[in-house]
Amino acid sequence: MKALDDNAAMRSDALDAYPPLLRSMLAGQEFMPLIRSAERPKHRSDWRAFLRDLTRLPPSSSVLSEAFHTQWHVCHHRLRELVEDDDLMLDAAWVWLPRYKGPGLDLFRGENIDRFEAGQIGSAWSDKHETAKTFASGLNAVGMGGVILRAVVPAHAIVAGPSAHSSYLGESEFTIDTRRLGPVSIIARFPPSH
Repeated sequence: MKALDDNAAMRSDALDAYPPLLRSMLAGQEFMPLIRSAERPKHRSDWRAFLRDLTRLPPSSSVLSEAFHTQWHVCHHRLRELVEDDDLMLDAAWVWLPRYKGPGLDLFRGENIDRFEAGQIGSAWSDKHETAKTFASGLNAVGMGGVILRAVVPAHAIVAGPSAHSSYLGESEFTIDTRRLGPVSIIARFPPSH
C-alpha cells in the first residue's frame, strides 16, 4: 500500500474537501483503542457522522477510491464493531468502493454463529472456500463458534471485488450488500477457538 503522501491524488490538499477522519482511515487508523475507550459512544457517533458524510461526498478520483478500498479491507471489521450500523457501512461502501462489474458468484463467508443467528451477516465474502474456513475456525469462532456460509450472490448485491490488498493476501474478498442476499446456507460449523 502506498503511503498517503506518495500519490499526487492523495496529497493533503486533495483531501481538504472531505471530513478529517478520511485522512485517519487512509493512514491506517487503529480502531481497537477507540472500541476499548471509555469514550466509545463519542467515537461511535463521530465515525457514524463520518460515514454519513461519505455517502454524500463521493471520491474525487479512482485513485482515492482504490486507497479507500484497500483500507476498507484492512479495517472494515473493526470499523463495523465500532460503528454498529451495518446499513450505514454498506451505504458508504456503495459510494466509495470501486463498483464490481461481473456476473453473480458462488461465494463463502466465515461467520460467527452468534452474529449469524442474530441476522448480522458481515459484508466480506470470498470465492475461496479455504478463506471462509480460515475465518470461521479462527477470528470469527468466538462465543458459540463459527460457521461457513455459502450463497449464490447476484451481481446486483456485489458492491466491489477484491482490493489489491485482499488479492495480495490471497483472500479474494468481495464486499457484499447483505441486504440484497438471497438464501444463505451453513455448510460447516466450528467450535469456539478462543
